[in-house]
Amino acid sequence: MVIDFIRRFSSFTYLNTTQFLGALNDNIYKLLIIYFFIQVDGIENSHRILAVTGAIFVLPFLLFSASSGTLADRFSKRNIIVMTKTLEFLALALGVLAFYYESKFGAYAVLFLMATLSAIFGPSKYSILPELVASEKISKANGLMTSFTFLAIILGTFAASFLLDVTNRHFIFAVLFTTFMAFIAMIASFCIEYTPPADTTKRFNIFFFAEIAATLKCASNYPSLLTAMFGSAFFMFLGAFVQLNMIPFAVQSLNLSDVQGGYLFLLTAIGIGSGAILAGKISGKTVELGLVPLAGLGIAISCFMLDIFSNELFTVVPLVMAVGLFGGMFEIPLDSYIQVASPSTSRGQMVAATNFFSFFGVLCASALLYMITEVFGLNADKGFTIVGSLALLLTAILTFQYFDYLTRFIAMVLSKLHFQTTITGLDHIPGDTPAIYVCTHTAWNDTLLMLGAQRRRMRFFIENEQEHQLRWINRLYRMLRVVLIPTIEPLENNIICLTVIRNALKRGISVCIFVSNENLTEEIAKLNQSYSFLDLHDETGYPIIPVIIEKGEKSNISSLFTRLLKKFRVPAAISFG
Repeated sequence: MVIDFIRRFSSFTYLNTTQFLGALNDNIYKLLIIYFFIQVDGIENSHRILAVTGAIFVLPFLLFSASSGTLADRFSKRNIIVMTKTLEFLALALGVLAFYYESKFGAYAVLFLMATLSAIFGPSKYSILPELVASEKISKANGLMTSFTFLAIILGTFAASFLLDVTNRHFIFAVLFTTFMAFIAMIASFCIEYTPPADTTKRFNIFFFAEIAATLKCASNYPSLLTAMFGSAFFMFLGAFVQLNMIPFAVQSLNLSDVQGGYLFLLTAIGIGSGAILAGKISGKTVELGLVPLAGLGIAISCFMLDIFSNELFTVVPLVMAVGLFGGMFEIPLDSYIQVASPSTSRGQMVAATNFFSFFGVLCASALLYMITEVFGLNADKGFTIVGSLALLLTAILTFQYFDYLTRFIAMVLSKLHFQTTITGLDHIPGDTPAIYVCTHTAWNDTLLMLGAQRRRMRFFIENEQEHQLRWINRLYRMLRVVLIPTIEPLENNIICLTVIRNALKRGISVCIFVSNENLTEEIAKLNQSYSFLDLHDETGYPIIPVIIEKGEKSNISSLFTRLLKKFRVPAAISFG
């Protein structure tokens, strides 16, 4: 009977439950320490207490992230998860004793131990996902896990403040609550299905900096992977700084108490969870890196606005939610891409290296908070301007690195707005590899239709295309890096164009060739008869797919509501294969 009940839920559900309760306990216990030491040492020392607590919590992630990645690849990830959750339950039992005897050393030692277990748990938690869910559900699963993580932060922040409020700052009772949650997490971990080790031959390297350097070198061989790892690390820096800075900000700018400042951070966590779900919805079955630069810009603007309107509570409330919302939309595509793009035998190490830099970012957040207040003597609201400036700089870098993804995403949105499209033949589109599409060219917006109909980056090669009179169309072509094939030499004999096509395909970018010939079968046969093109096709092995695009006229239906919805949308049909 019990076994039947357990089998009603998937392993992903038990994994999500386990990581949710772990994140819940981490946040409750860390805040309990902060509130306890503020009570003992005074609110005027809150900056120092926050910085020291943040540094102690992050140190194990820097020391053990690389080894935990090797651990995740060498042993069963499920068994590692069970081990960490069992030890977490025992650690929190010791935390009860630390608070009972009011031992600073004991409380910090338990925090260090919990962070160590979380560092070991992290790579297994993320790298086990592709083993538990189908590849097309990775983005959705990441969205759910991230939203539940920040739901745990929300509830953890609330619970720490609420438990102290209703018990008149009874810290022992609050720690007992976390111990009970750890026990439930331990039980849930046993229900995750067994997963075999990925690579039992991997060895541990005590020189973890060398191991991380080797992992980064490996990541540099995969398109956009290294950038995604550092982008994910910045998100952790941002989240840690906002959490640490929120209490001083609430006290100084809004005249709230330290516990009320903890409640204020709930809004940021709610925003992150909402942004994570939204990013998962937008991404669908793929990873949408085009969201990242746009979300980064939103983070920067929201942080600047927090400084400008720092004394107005009713303006601060939506702004701290906006920081979280854009943060969630920023993080999900990056984490999903790291999991999908990493080689399966090194996925644990890739996640571990990301964790290392992520928690180095958390350490930097603690150091920045200390410098802003203790060294430069600035108020907490100025910290948001500094972080906003860093976010703006990173957004500029990501825009350059992910320009293809960004332009594809923008073009896809424009396509959805401009066309009411019916798509057939999607089963002809390969899921994991790029393809060569051959299509008859009729108008400039064919590029938007192709980008809106599939989710992979694409380079366009257009025959017999002239300069348009409208400058913005020419700018759009330049933004999409459209190649205009010279009329003097056909594509099948144009070595320069064929080289560009080859390089694009090797980088995982699909190619669309717009031809003037309406007979696509004849055009593909002509291309295949060319020795240069045939060599390209044999070398890459990517399929050649004919595409037919048909467009109608704008709707003239007299209904006012219909006209408002369809006035600017043109009916179109696109058929692959």
